[in-house]
Amino acid sequence: MVPFVTIPDRTLFPLEQDTTPLGYWFSVMAQRYYTLTLHRMQEFDIDRWFYVLVLIADNDGRMSQQQLAEALMIDKVAMLRAIDTLSEKGYVERISCPNDRRKHHIRMLPKAKPVVKAIKKAYAEVNEQAMGDLTPATRKAFLDVLSTLPARLSIDGLKPAHIHYTKKIPK
Repeated sequence: MVPFVTIPDRTLFPLEQDTTPLGYWFSVMAQRYYTLTLHRMQEFDIDRWFYVLVLIADNDGRMSQQQLAEALMIDKVAMLRAIDTLSEKGYVERISCPNDRRKHHIRMLPKAKPVVKAIKKAYAEVNEQAMGDLTPATRKAFLDVLSTLPARLSIDGLKPAHIHYTKKIPK
């Protein structure tokens, strides 16, 4: 017997181990996660690059743009756009690397401190909404498996497909 999942206002979808498209479920979850996070961040002038700003804050001034891109698994152009956007908003600044003037490390500016605090609070709330009834052991197991998936899905030099995100918040 194939287990089913019930989606509100939709028909039942069969969950078959070998053919259920994980990408579909991850894309639905990502869209909802982003919507809920964005809703919580409405009072700030930021609508994307939340995790980039958190990572910069957590490694204040110790990571280069390239190291940030590698840690976040995003390309250099996207990283440049993120840093440019966050810099224009007054959240971060580029500083010369003491050991290599060709590199820039990224440092958080004081304006970003309350924003980073709000982002972390939003993430905690949305994570709790998503995993609230899971036991701590189940949460840990889920996150452990989830963290291994990007390496398992190596694209080995293929150009990553572009995913277009909108800024609209559903009412």
